[in-house]
Amino acid sequence: MTRHDRCDRPGRGRPALTLVRCSGEDRRAPVALSLLTRRPMPAGVRGALVTVTGGRLMATWLPSRGPSRIPPGRVMLSWTPSAGGRSDVTARLGLAGAQVLLALWPGLRGEWSDVVRPTVAEVTELHAALHLATAVLDRLAD
Repeated sequence: MTRHDRCDRPGRGRPALTLVRCSGEDRRAPVALSLLTRRPMPAGVRGALVTVTGGRLMATWLPSRGPSRIPPGRVMLSWTPSAGGRSDVTARLGLAGAQVLLALWPGLRGEWSDVVRPTVAEVTELHAALHLATAVLDRLAD
């Protein structure tokens, strides 16, 4: 579904086009994390699996049913409503043998994806660098 809004600012003669996701949206398609954080997590998911693509945080819903494993190097964010319209956000990191608690952000207000961006991006890049270094060392050891 699309919604057309008239632009009431002078000098901006074209209408803005806004995409509005339908309720039956494909939860497996990656979308900008900022679009997901504006509302509570839907029923049937346990979090959003986050990747950094071109400097943007992209996310895919991780269903409650299915494997509970977070892929190595990936971050899963989950959030629950808290007092005053805020959200408590939890980040978990997938490692080769386990998943670990990465961070907790209690009481975040509004659209909070920019708050978690530095942690998610740095940890994702660090994991990729360590994975590459391990592969190089393994190759040199052979």
